[in-house]
Amino acid sequence: MTDAAGYSNYLTPLAETRATPGTQYGTFAIAPIAAGTIVVTFGGSEMNRRHFNTFPDERRSRSLQIELDSFLLGPAERQLGDAVNHSCEPNCGMGNATQLVAMQNISAGEEISFDYAMSDASNYDEFTCICGSSLCRGNITSHDWKLPELQQRYNGYFSPYIVRKIKAHEKAHQLRKSEAEELLRNYDSDPRGSLTKALRVTSGYSNSSFEILYSLLDLAAMGAHNEDDVVKYLNEMRVYPKSG
Repeated sequence: MTDAAGYSNYLTPLAETRATPGTQYGTFAIAPIAAGTIVVTFGGSEMNRRHFNTFPDERRSRSLQIELDSFLLGPAERQLGDAVNHSCEPNCGMGNATQLVAMQNISAGEEISFDYAMSDASNYDEFTCICGSSLCRGNITSHDWKLPELQQRYNGYFSPYIVRKIKAHEKAHQLRKSEAEELLRNYDSDPRGSLTKALRVTSGYSNSSFEILYSLLDLAAMGAHNEDDVVKYLNEMRVYPKSG
């Protein structure tokens, strides 16, 4: 999204970006912001992880994951709404895949923040947290969305794809012996169909395509170079090792 001023992000006129110690930049309320207000809408160039990885770390740190293998790459130069810091005790949450909304009333002078676990499930922006909250986790990782206390605390404020990940995580299970035997039995006659079925079971994504499920496999961790190797791994280990 680009407005008349040429920005790809939207920042409410009730807030502004300032230089801050430690994080370099931050976003602060300059007037009271009521709970439920749209505070930021993130923009950028949509791309998959492979393309995303070709850009500098600083630019990627100003980006947003919006799907399993889809990222909004931040603009080349920092813009309005492009400096919202992480907090382990935030005042904003994800209203949808690209919007931040106020989870509570925010006072003038208060820093705008959200917990990156609400939107990030890939390891492109992991770091040591300096938020200073009594709830600070210390290290922010791509796996924080799995923490039960965060799932409870931020219920209703996760990015939609994170909600689907939570549900898939609950549904996923190791291949049963009968399912592994079925994979081997049908692989020669229906390689994609049988492998897709096994990947859906082990990932919990019961409706995702083969292309998506295969792209998210951590082939290096599996020691796999092709689909035959993936079948061998699934037969032996019966789990879905995910990257990120």
